[in-house]
Amino acid sequence: LKIWQQNLHKSLNAWEHMLRNLDPNVYDIACIQEPYFNPVNLANTSNLKQFWDVIYPTDHHASAGRSQTLILVNRRLSKNNWHIIPIKSPNVMAIEITGQFGKVRIYNIYNPCDSDMTLH
Repeated sequence: LKIWQQNLHKSLNAWEHMLRNLDPNVYDIACIQEPYFNPVNLANTSNLKQFWDVIYPTDHHASAGRSQTLILVNRRLSKNNWHIIPIKSPNVMAIEITGQFGKVRIYNIYNPCDSDMTLH
C-alpha cells in the first residue's frame, strides 16, 4: 500500500495542488488533515470521484463542528476489501483494509498543536 499524507491547513490552493499531484496510478490511500471544505462543508470532489472514494468522519454530516480529517481510497481497491471503522470524532477516522498482506488498519488523526484533546 502506498499512502499520501498531508495537512492542507484548510487551503484551497493546497487542495488543488494535492489533486494535481495525487497520482491514482501510484497511491492507494490519501490521509488528509485540515482539508479544504466548500461552504456546504464538503470537499470539492467532482474531479476526484473517477479515481477516489471520498470518506468523511463518521459524524461529519451530523455534527455542527468542522471535520479535520478526510480519507481518499483509490477505486482500484475493491470495496469488498475495505471498510470504515466508526469513530465518533471529527479529528480521528480509520479504515481497515484486507489483502494478501492480511488486515491493516489505517488511522488518520488530526491533533491541534495547541491541545491534546484529540487524544482524550
